[in-house]
Amino acid sequence: MPNSSAELRKLWRQHHEAHAAWAKAWRATGYQHPAPPSPPFPEELRDLTCGAKTRAGTPCKRRDLYLSGRCKFHGGLSTGPKRKNKRQPERENSVSSNPMEG
Repeated sequence: MPNSSAELRKLWRQHHEAHAAWAKAWRATGYQHPAPPSPPFPEELRDLTCGAKTRAGTPCKRRDLYLSGRCKFHGGLSTGPKRKNKRQPERENSVSSNPMEG
């Protein structure tokens, strides 16, 4: 049984990849019922938390984890590319919802 945080996150990724392969196989059959048996969720991962250090210095307690083993606040999706010209007016980037505006 893995006991370190790194080993648990590795096991989390392995389970996530196995579940993704199961979902892909079921999708290939057109989601026909009954669904094929899914891989069991490892018991040692039931209480896995993000564990990243918060601003207060305590470990994060969130349990909704991404493939990286971290929550959306400590390793989630990218915020997207940054603008090169920071002085570019915002109105050039936005689309008007009013068709009468130019």
